[in-house]
Amino acid sequence: MMRINCDIGERGPGNAGDIKLMEVIHIANLACGGHAGDARTIEVFRALAQKHGVELAAHLSYPDRANFGRTAMKLSGTALLAALDAQLELLPGVHRVKFHGALYNEACRDPELAAVLAAWLQQAGVREILAPDDAELTRCARARGIAVLREAFAERRYKYDRTGRRLSLVSRSQPDASLSVLAEAAAQAEEIILRQRVNIQQRGKDRPIWKTLAADTICIHSDSAIALELARALRRLIEPFRLARPGLCETAGLPIYGSQDLAVTPGGAMDQFSLRRGNLLLGNPPGAAALEMVSPPEIEILAPGSFAVTGARRPVSVLSGGKTRAVVHGSAQRVAAGDLVTFGEKEDGLRAYFCFRPGAGSAAGQAGKTVSGSAVNAWADARGRIRVLRGPEYNCLAEPELFFEEPWQTTRLMDRMGMRLDGKHRLGCGQVNMVSGPVADGTVQLSPAGPIILLRHRATTGGYPRIFNVISADIDLLAQYGPGREISFVEVNRAEARKAARQKESVLKSCMNDSRGGSNV
Repeated sequence: MMRINCDIGERGPGNAGDIKLMEVIHIANLACGGHAGDARTIEVFRALAQKHGVELAAHLSYPDRANFGRTAMKLSGTALLAALDAQLELLPGVHRVKFHGALYNEACRDPELAAVLAAWLQQAGVREILAPDDAELTRCARARGIAVLREAFAERRYKYDRTGRRLSLVSRSQPDASLSVLAEAAAQAEEIILRQRVNIQQRGKDRPIWKTLAADTICIHSDSAIALELARALRRLIEPFRLARPGLCETAGLPIYGSQDLAVTPGGAMDQFSLRRGNLLLGNPPGAAALEMVSPPEIEILAPGSFAVTGARRPVSVLSGGKTRAVVHGSAQRVAAGDLVTFGEKEDGLRAYFCFRPGAGSAAGQAGKTVSGSAVNAWADARGRIRVLRGPEYNCLAEPELFFEEPWQTTRLMDRMGMRLDGKHRLGCGQVNMVSGPVADGTVQLSPAGPIILLRHRATTGGYPRIFNVISADIDLLAQYGPGREISFVEVNRAEARKAARQKESVLKSCMNDSRGGSNV
């Protein structure tokens, strides 16, 4: 889920607007004395954060209160880091940092400064920073194992730096560097949140120029005249529904790659095909966050929009104005504030996905006949088998054909990391000891107790023989296997695996076309 962060505490402890903002935002970046702020302000805002469940970040800058930290300073590395140490000490126990003003902008484009700051962050015990996705600071921080919340700005205009090949903020010295009209700022934020893009076209031009802008959090400046109204509008956009009755579910998106060398798994939704399909039916970005549901909740709609349910099949109903209507699985359905979405008993599969697109005018397919799972999954094996390729230790198997001779059964020993199988045959393996090696989604390991299939949240290395690997097209199918279900395998070659992957992508392309044309396949 996208989170709202706010540069706050820069106008003292008693500012009414800042205090109201603390009821709406998710992350408060507290000024720590470099450009603004002091110990008393921090004390007040820490208390407000605890009261409203707001997370904290230390907002650190050049030590330049006279220029509000917006002017670059020529400091030695020692002097700069000493100033940052002093600021961080005002917010003990907080392990998230955001740099401010000139220091923020320079760290985005200067690799040497970014490297110095990343080393300092690691030494200071900082575990997470807020920074743009394409910043030098982001690259250096990730290399040191520091998590990055990719940041975008709601009320600042963007430009594209062709030399550095990255987006940057229009300088505050330029006219219209900030968006001061609520509708304009809200529109830019909506594009970032829902479509992961920003318009860099000059104001007044008719045709937009879009650039990709991936973000996990969107920033609002508390000193903006529209800050409070904008924060409230974004909160409605980000959280358009609530769980009226809890279930077994969590927010999931697509995997994030780039840190497996640091033992961080890409993760993401267990059934990424269903997640992408639901989003594409609504016109969302394919990786927009959705609810991944094993035991679905009741969902109360807080703002108008459209939703689609994909993955595991359950009866879905919408209670609206005292009347109940059934919902077609895998179709886009409009809902209004106050509607209640409920789910019946599971019919097939394990994990369902609730995808949502806010907006009263959001596109929605027209209700129609239910589309069978076999039609949606036409790229899968016709006999329902899971297709595998040979793994690095395949040759250790004494009788590899036994793996395919009889169906296996999934056991209760399964989670988001993997599933253990039980079967009639005991596979013999000549590999006694091995050095741990890299594993992937769908790796089939042979443990002393039998085969294990690694799933989306697996580790990055393993020490058991890797006898097979499920092909990429079929990994999502594994997410729909619950305990006690038969599972059969068939060996394929790489050409067949690539063909299945292409067929799967063609189904997703048809979903994209359906969202434009009103079908509900």
